Amino acid sequence: MTDHQVPDISVVIPTYNRSRELDRTLHTLARQDLPRDRYEVIVADDGSSDDTRTVVESHAGALHLGYVYQEDLGFRAGQARNLGAAQARGRLLVFLDSGTLASRRLLTGHLSAHEGGGRAVIGYVFGYDHDVSGRVRRDDLGDTPDELIERFVRAGRHLDMREPSYRSLGDALEEYAAPWIFFWTANVSVAADDFRALGGFDPDFVGWSGEDVELGRRLYEKGLTFVLAREAASVEIPHERDLDALRPSYDRHALLTLRKHVDPVVEVSTVCWAHELHPRLAELRAATATRFDLARSWPETGTTGPGRSTVLFGADCLAAVAGGDLCLEPDPRLAEEARRRVPGIEILPLYGFRTLLEPDAFDHCLLAPSLRAYPRWALELLEAEAARIGRRVSWLPARATGRHEER
Repeated sequence: MTDHQVPDISVVIPTYNRSRELDRTLHTLARQDLPRDRYEVIVADDGSSDDTRTVVESHAGALHLGYVYQEDLGFRAGQARNLGAAQARGRLLVFLDSGTLASRRLLTGHLSAHEGGGRAVIGYVFGYDHDVSGRVRRDDLGDTPDELIERFVRAGRHLDMREPSYRSLGDALEEYAAPWIFFWTANVSVAADDFRALGGFDPDFVGWSGEDVELGRRLYEKGLTFVLAREAASVEIPHERDLDALRPSYDRHALLTLRKHVDPVVEVSTVCWAHELHPRLAELRAATATRFDLARSWPETGTTGPGRSTVLFGADCLAAVAGGDLCLEPDPRLAEEARRRVPGIEILPLYGFRTLLEPDAFDHCLLAPSLRAYPRWALELLEAEAARIGRRVSWLPARATGRHEER
C-alpha cells in the first residue's frame, strides 16, 4: 500500500502478552476475501513483555501492518485502541480482540453493513461465553474459522452469548431501547470520522469492561443506527476468565457509566444486563423477594413527620413516618399497596437505582430499612442516588425508635 492510498478499513487490535493468540488472529486476517490493498491492521500493544512485537513483524509480508506501544500502567485496552486508531488511515475502524479468529468474509461483512453510513456495526462472535460450557474447545482450533462456524451453526452450539437477545429482537437492533449494550469490541466497527468526533474510548475506564459499551452509548446519542452483521463472523479462542476477580472492575465501571449518562434506560440496561451476565440478576431477584417480606411486616408506629422537603426511599417509610414530599418505590406491588394505605402522597417508581430528580432537590432523603436486603453493590447505588438528590441522607432503624441513622 502506497502512502497516498487510503484503505477502506483499518483493523485495530489491542493486545497484552497474548502473542500466541495474536499470531492466530493475524493469520486469519491475512486470508480475507477483501483485497489486501483495501485494508490495514494495527496492533496496539498495552505494554506486553513477551514476543508480541516479533510476532507482528513476522506477518509483515502478508499484511499491511502497523504497531503501536504504550507503557504497561495496568489494563488500558481503551487507551490502546485510541492509540491504534490515531495511526489508522482507513475510513472504517474495525475493532477486534487478540484471540479473535476472523472468518474470510469478516471485513467485507462489516463494509456491506455500513452501506448508507451513519451506523455502528456489531459482528457475530462464536464461542464468546462467560459460561465455560459454552466456550470453544482448544482441540477444535485445527479447523479454519469458516469450518468451525459452519459446524457450530449446524449443531446449534457455541453461538454468540447475545444470540437469545438478537433472536428476540428479530435482529432489528435499531428497535431496541438500548442497542449500545451489545457493542462489545471483540468484533465491532464504526466510521473513523464518527469515532474521532466523539474522542474515542473514554480514558477514565481503566480495568476490564465497560469502555466499549460506554462508547456505544455516545454513538447512540450521536444518532447512529446499530446494526447486527452476522456475515462479519468470528470465533473466540478460548481463554480463562476469573469472573469473581473481574467483577469489582465491572461494578466500578458500571457506576462510572451511570454517572456519565444519567438516564433511566442507561441505568436499567447497565445494571440488569450486566448483572445477568455475571450472574447477579438472580442475586438481586432473591434480595427483592426478601425485601418485599420485610417491607410488609414493618410495624405502623405513626411517628412524627420527617421534616420539610423530604423524599422517602421505600414505601414502608410511610408506615413509620407521617408525611414526606415524595416516595420512591422500586417494587410495583409495594407501591400499589402504599397508594391504598396512604393516599395523598405521590409515589413514583424507582427504576433500578437512579431518578430524574435534580441534584440537591430535597433537604432530606430517608431510606427504608427493608432496602438493606439488597446486596452491597445495590445499596451503594441507592445511597449514591440519595446523596445526589438530597443534602442529608439517613436510614430508618430496623425498628422505629425515633432516631435515624445518618450516612
